[in-house]
Amino acid sequence: MKKDQASSTAFTVAQGVLYIAKHTPHARLVSDEMKTATQQILSATEEGQRRLRLLQSVIFPRLVPLIERLTLPGITLNYVLRKSYIQTCVQQAIDEGAQQVIVLGAGFDTLAFRYAKKYPEVNFIEIDHPATHIVKREALESATGQLKNLHFIPVDFTTQRLEDVLSASPLAQPELPTVITIEGVLMYLTVEQVQHLFASLPIFLHNGRRVVFTATNPGATTFGPLLRIYLKLKAEPLKWTCDKNEMEAFVNAAGYEFKQLAGVPEFKEAFFPNDSRRKLNEVEYVAVADKDWATAP
Repeated sequence: MKKDQASSTAFTVAQGVLYIAKHTPHARLVSDEMKTATQQILSATEEGQRRLRLLQSVIFPRLVPLIERLTLPGITLNYVLRKSYIQTCVQQAIDEGAQQVIVLGAGFDTLAFRYAKKYPEVNFIEIDHPATHIVKREALESATGQLKNLHFIPVDFTTQRLEDVLSASPLAQPELPTVITIEGVLMYLTVEQVQHLFASLPIFLHNGRRVVFTATNPGATTFGPLLRIYLKLKAEPLKWTCDKNEMEAFVNAAGYEFKQLAGVPEFKEAFFPNDSRRKLNEVEYVAVADKDWATAP
């Protein structure tokens, strides 16, 4: 992404969420609150407004399946499935005693915004590039200004260390049991940066950490022929991937306890239990890892 502009991927994912909500049989996966907040964010910029106009056009929604076949078949639905699964994991962590939720690389995701209203006793922090934060904060300003438990901390993961950013901020509370979400971020970091990120969390967070994150599976077959060209044009190349069969070893080597992984089989079981033949994108999956996590009594 460009230094002074919100992430192109953030716009694409938000547009994809609304596409699922407005133009597919899977609208049930996008809550009204999520849809409204996402529309509000996109409406705040010229680029977002352009994306909304495309969704309202007659032609674009019909072109999405073709675009996906050439890039990542089923990726738009995957956006919503991974968000739904991550939300379930965050809900479970809160039920088990998490008192702080940190969202790394939040983009235009609305989870922290929605849950901060639902759980006023939980501390919510979004950490992302300042250009993306500005768009989101201005779009939701009327609502976020009333949420005393929702905070934004600007950071550039490629040049700043997470532990330094957290330590310098009075908004993060290291003593609280914390669940961290990292969605659509790690693939753009080098393997060294990914390893350092996982190693840095215990340095600052002292009382239990659960990390819910997405990863890219290089062994997947659902890559379209134009994907790498698209990523190059968007200046957001993939740097780190991890085969889903090797994720447990990666997590254990990082000093965490591997808890679960959600790819195509798990998504089908959770969201399409009566549709075993449904084809889903297998490139991205969700993993969950704990570091000294203690559940609430």
